[in-house]
Amino acid sequence: MHTFWTLARPFSIVVAMLAAGCTNGDESTLQVTGTIEGTTIGVGSRVGGRIAEVGVKEGDKVTAAQVLVKLECGEQEAALNAANAKLAQAQATLERLETGARPEELAQAKAAAETADAAYMMALNGARSEEIAAARAMAEAAKAQLDTAASDYDRIKKLREGAAVSQQAYDTALHKFEAAQNQHKASREQLDMLVTGTRNEQIAMAKADRDRAAAAYDLLKNGTRKEDIDAARGARDAAQAEVLRAQTIFNEMTVKSPRDAVVESFDMHPGDLIQAGPVLQLTDPNDLKLVVYVSAIALGHLQLGEEVTFTTDAHGSETFKGKISYIAPSGEFTPRNLQTQEERVHQVFGIKVAFDSHGGKLRPGMAATVRVPLDVPPPQ
Repeated sequence: MHTFWTLARPFSIVVAMLAAGCTNGDESTLQVTGTIEGTTIGVGSRVGGRIAEVGVKEGDKVTAAQVLVKLECGEQEAALNAANAKLAQAQATLERLETGARPEELAQAKAAAETADAAYMMALNGARSEEIAAARAMAEAAKAQLDTAASDYDRIKKLREGAAVSQQAYDTALHKFEAAQNQHKASREQLDMLVTGTRNEQIAMAKADRDRAAAAYDLLKNGTRKEDIDAARGARDAAQAEVLRAQTIFNEMTVKSPRDAVVESFDMHPGDLIQAGPVLQLTDPNDLKLVVYVSAIALGHLQLGEEVTFTTDAHGSETFKGKISYIAPSGEFTPRNLQTQEERVHQVFGIKVAFDSHGGKLRPGMAATVRVPLDVPPPQ
């Protein structure tokens, strides 16, 4: 922002301005001279980086939201994508907890619980009589097969000792005998387990399985606890905040004009590294001001919002209109120590006259003379 006025202006300049108001031949009008200034805006990025594209040059007219500079943004884009993915996951978790289990999930959990309960009851109560009978029949059949295989093996063994049969016939008989032994052993163990009953550790394991399946079914049936939903909602909100932060940083990689303006100064090229902060200066041609100084006595005839006219050196006698938008709350003194009434004439106050470019005719840097109407003639 430009300073409204300089606190230490040379005495000769102030005198010249005041003298102009007294020598124009019209004591009801005060004339003071100043220079037109524009509102300057420093535009840049809050994060900095490497310049990828430059869209303007000094002197260009730009519009609001026009892209001025683009910075390389691969890293910031990746961070934004990751934040969006995390948000989607958190949102899905929250919706699943709020909605509850689907019908097919409930049916599946119920079936698993019933199966686990049946297995536990079987382990707890032992085998039924028909199961024991079936196991005993299988054991007896295995014993009959074993007796037959043993008899065949003994016969083939004796014949082999007399070289009456081949080695292959002997080996086959031996394998059948060993297989019958294993089958008989397994069937006896199965029968013994059914007759004796299930061991305590097997019952405990079956009970634990039953309890887990029942708990899972109850959880689905009764729905998620409020504290779990609140925790999921908090995770979703945190993910949303992370997306907002990542989006903000990503947006900073594109520098845009905040308003219609003219590029005043800019000297950057693609590949340059810039730090966070302004990288170019814009001037709004339609937000102009003229800072001039009037005596303390003349100040009493002025008020905020009052319309004044002025001319410029560039446009000769053509007059333009503006309004007083600011009056300094304190004065400047020349000389510094005022002792007499005559010296107090040199006390001056800065005023600011605001206006637009009047169709582009007025530009920053032009010299202008303001004519301020006075109710009474200023003191001599």
